[in-house]
Amino acid sequence: MEPLSSEETIKSALNLSATRLRSQHELAVQFATSVLRLRSPDALMDEACHIVSKGIHSRFVKVLKYVPESNSFLLEAGVGWTPAEIGSIELAADDASPAGYAYSSGRPVLSNHLGTEHRFRTPQLLANHGIKRAINVPIRGVPETYGVLEADSADDEDFIETDIVFLEAIANVISMSRERLAAESAETSNEAFSTSVLNASTDCIQVVSVDGRIEFMNYNGLSQLEIQELTEVAETECCDMWPADQRDSVNRALQKAAGGEPVRFEGCCLTKSGKPRWWDVSVAPIHEDDGQIHRVVFALRDVTERHVNEEKLAALVSNQENQLGDSALMMKEVHHRVRNSLQLVQTLLALQANLAGDKAVAAHLQAAATRVMTVGSVHHRLYEEDGAKATDASEYLKGLVQDFAGLSPERKIVFSAPAIVVPASRLAPLGLVTAELITNALKYGRGKVSVELERVDDAVRLTVEDEGEGFPEDFPKPRGTGLGMRLVRTYAGRGSDSVAVDRSVSFSRITVTFKVT
Repeated sequence: MEPLSSEETIKSALNLSATRLRSQHELAVQFATSVLRLRSPDALMDEACHIVSKGIHSRFVKVLKYVPESNSFLLEAGVGWTPAEIGSIELAADDASPAGYAYSSGRPVLSNHLGTEHRFRTPQLLANHGIKRAINVPIRGVPETYGVLEADSADDEDFIETDIVFLEAIANVISMSRERLAAESAETSNEAFSTSVLNASTDCIQVVSVDGRIEFMNYNGLSQLEIQELTEVAETECCDMWPADQRDSVNRALQKAAGGEPVRFEGCCLTKSGKPRWWDVSVAPIHEDDGQIHRVVFALRDVTERHVNEEKLAALVSNQENQLGDSALMMKEVHHRVRNSLQLVQTLLALQANLAGDKAVAAHLQAAATRVMTVGSVHHRLYEEDGAKATDASEYLKGLVQDFAGLSPERKIVFSAPAIVVPASRLAPLGLVTAELITNALKYGRGKVSVELERVDDAVRLTVEDEGEGFPEDFPKPRGTGLGMRLVRTYAGRGSDSVAVDRSVSFSRITVTFKVT
């Protein structure tokens, strides 16, 4: 067997990292949801340790609580350790230990070679269990850091950057849950949100009443919207901060959240000086002690740069398609160069996603990398056709589907179609539409993904289905930027009638009627 090339090695590593990242993201969301039912700090710590152990395949995980009187850590909770060790073992908290350095610096510490580590000493507890590598992340608190969440491994598989992001996400949930439990125990306030935690967020956080009046906005939100003081917007209608064409979306989201349903949308909202900015907005209800919903929280993440880049990418793809002429030599050269460039961009985006310290930023970067990969795969398939005037669309899409199957080995993707000859100029749009629908099925659906192509009069019909629970009632109205569905309608060439959702089935099925003449 020939050794893998450097390009294949990078691609394999990225695929593995992407799979691991998706699993860790699902576990982090599961943990953040499950802790809402917990009323015991001990149960919170135990649940966190089990989630971390599952997420990074580590047999040893522990929560170290800082004890200021002795400048040490108490092994408060964990998995993999003996019952006698949990609750009794104390470890030094000075900077010479990985956990102590993470606590004092407030930064994560990753060491994949404890045995040869010159920065830190290996605690005797870890040596007794044959630990070879460790990750330590601080568990923050208000006003002081609570302790450290640590994952240890006795095998030879290195921890990776996504593992740090995963542990930090779990540690952040622990911090917020501890504060919630402390507030409930003390019964000092009926407030369902913590201003200290909200002010620590890098996003724009707005808490509004169910009738839409702004009650709170965190420091970063005021700064991003160029507002000097909360008093400037307090008690004003939150929808008044949005342009007229966005207010229906804001009001619908507010009404759904007030009814107990979380909502997500994306839109453009101006700063106080009139500067347009794009926001990814999550809207969720806040349940009070009486079980009622009196407030709603808006979490706005600035995605202006990503939105601009996606629009530029769409414009670039459109421009490339318009510039392609009948010359086979020109087409071959253009596709060859575009393929190489897009492959480089996709690799860089995926690597940056793995190194991102913020899980939401990492997810956006990975989504951009996937879209670039899709465009590159389409161009690669066209390049293989060598500029033919007409070709078999089924063979072309079969290869494209195989590319996706290789990138998502955990999901089965099947394709069926008779031989259907279409003009070569329509292959790229057909490939982009197919790739977009498969990407959506992998992202939002579940189970096997089935792709079918059939001839219908002077058009072809593309059907993509998965084993999910079906599309939302308002689909295909965009839940995010809407760029994907706009691309589908544009490239299909039949306007708003191109896309249809089959609601007669219990699973997810969408069809696109595609113009080929």
